[in-house]
Parts: sequence; C-alpha cells; structure tokens
Amino acid sequence: MLYNIIRLLCSLFTIIFSQELYSNELYQFENKSLKGVSLKSSANTSEVASKMVEIETRDGNILLGYVIEENDDFYKLRTKDGMIIDIPRVSVINLIPIETKENDGKVYRADPNKSLYIFAPSAFPIENKKSYCRDFCVFFPSYNRGFNNNFSLQLGAFVAPGIPIDEVPLVLSGKFSLPKVESKNILKISTATGAMYVNTPENFGLGIIFGTITLGDNFTHLSGSFGFGYSRDGSDWELQEKPIYNLSGNYRYSNSIAFVGETWFLPDLNVDDNPFMFSVRFIGRRFAVDLGALVTINLINENTIPLPILNFTYHPR
Repeated sequence: MLYNIIRLLCSLFTIIFSQELYSNELYQFENKSLKGVSLKSSANTSEVASKMVEIETRDGNILLGYVIEENDDFYKLRTKDGMIIDIPRVSVINLIPIETKENDGKVYRADPNKSLYIFAPSAFPIENKKSYCRDFCVFFPSYNRGFNNNFSLQLGAFVAPGIPIDEVPLVLSGKFSLPKVESKNILKISTATGAMYVNTPENFGLGIIFGTITLGDNFTHLSGSFGFGYSRDGSDWELQEKPIYNLSGNYRYSNSIAFVGETWFLPDLNVDDNPFMFSVRFIGRRFAVDLGALVTINLINENTIPLPILNFTYHPR
C-alpha cells in the first residue's frame, strides 16, 4: 500500500498544478529614490489612498495605517486606532499597500498564499508584478509570477537525488483569472482557467487543463476544480476522457495561522484510495510554511502512518 501511495503522489506531481501566490513587491522605495517620489504622482495613487499600507523603516519598525498626507520630507500616517505619525521619507525602506480584515478588534493581513492550497490552485491571481519562490516537499522548486492582474505563470522542476541535470522534468503552467464577481448580498465569486505541462527528456509529457471557481475572500475561501489530463508521446497527443475533480478550502484561524485542506477524485482510483491532504499554514511577512499530511481511507483502515507534506514559500520584497 505504501508503494501505491508513493506512486500516487508521483502521479499527482505530474497531473496536478500548483499555482502562484502573493508577493510584497509593489512599492520598494530605496533611500536614494524616496526624495522627490510622490504618492500623488504615482499611477497607484488610488490604491495607496484607499488601502491600508505597511511602512518598513530602516530601524526595523513596521507600521500599519493609511497615508493621509505626504510631502517631500514626511509621510503622515493614520493608524487604525487614530494615532497620527509623521515618518521621515529618508527612513522608509518599503511602502506596500496591503489587504487587511478586522476580526475581534485585531487586524489580519491577507494570506499571501491565497492563490493556492496544498497542490491545487484557487481562482485568485498572483496579481501584477508580484512573485514568489516555492519548494514543495523539497523535490519541486518553482518560481511563480503574475504579469498582470489576470495572468500568472509558473516555471518549476522535479528534482531528486540521482537524476542527472539534463534529465530533470520541467514544469510550465499558466492560469488566467477572470474578473471577480462581488455582491453585498452573496459570496464573492472568482473563476479561473489554465493548463499545466510536464516535459521529460524521453520525448514524453503529461499535463492537465482545468477550470476553478472560488467562493470567499482572500482570508477564508472554498474552491472547486475540474480538469482533463492529457499526454504526449512523440508527436501523438491524447486527452483523458474522464475528468479529475478537486475540492479545497482555506480557513483563516488567526493572523499567522490558517488551516488548509483538499481532496482529489481521480478517475482511475477507487474511492478508498483517493487522497485527502490537510495542513497547518504558518503565515509570516515574507515566508509561509505548510506542515501537514496525505491520507486515504485505506491508509486509515490499515493504521498506516500518513505521508508528510512540507511546503516552503518565500515572497521577495
């Protein structure tokens, strides 16, 4: 059974897409470039004015609030508690608009990994010019980037000890997120479509085309996906006749912790062998870590230890 699960996990690597998340790089102001830079003249002025911002200073302080006034020398920041702080521009390293949500009087940052769960994507985009580096279970490093507020791209590889560098399978995937539908009376609805392809040196490849719908916001959300696998053998292409289904969810427990789960329904597996994955996601400003496990009904019935899952994500400035 353990061999079957390992084989299942390998097949998941080749048919399941993992997608992009959030990176804090919209506003990077170096000391030399702060002078003369005005939010009033920025193309993102409305975003900065309407959103809470995070200001990082050279002495290590992190301040959250709204920029209500600025000049050549200072930013005037109003905090959530109404405090007014004058911050010298020369001391600011980064000024980044962030999405927040209040819960029981506490301010939560949006999950920077909102665009994916453990394996599966949500319909949320990475967003324009944002990027992240991810390492899934050590063997699947990838670079992920958003090129606008709709299209995001992933480039990765499956690496393992003993595989020559010229035989490492390469992964390319893309996702197009459609405009979000929002209403005060119903849940927020996001949709996306995309494709993934895994190329091998033996002139063989595998992939999936998929569609995803997500209900909720960037803090707590539920997604359903379906797709069709395909393969290439030389110049011959074949599309899988039976679809693959996925159900995933993310529950934000606190500002630094989320609970993530997903289950897959694969056409060639018995129900008792379909995988269910869950993890605790530890959320930081630059890093995120998923610590969890993969189980099946058969694994539970046989009292077999679940397969561990460990993901690392880094968001550059």
